[in-house]
Amino acid sequence: MAESHEVAVSADLADSLARDDLARAAFERLPDSHRREWVRWVEEAKKAETRAARIARTVRSLHDGTQAR
Repeated sequence: MAESHEVAVSADLADSLARDDLARAAFERLPDSHRREWVRWVEEAKKAETRAARIARTVRSLHDGTQAR
């Protein structure tokens, strides 16, 4: 039986990805390990401003085709 490795995405990151079809599609195509890396990087931000900047960079990078930070 295959184990599910769903990557939990925060609401703010999910909302930002939902606004950019290319970024969302790129994120969905990533291997779980790469998704977890993007999510971890966003969630490690201590300040709201840093988190917002990281979300924006994540979406922009995925939109442009970058797989890993």
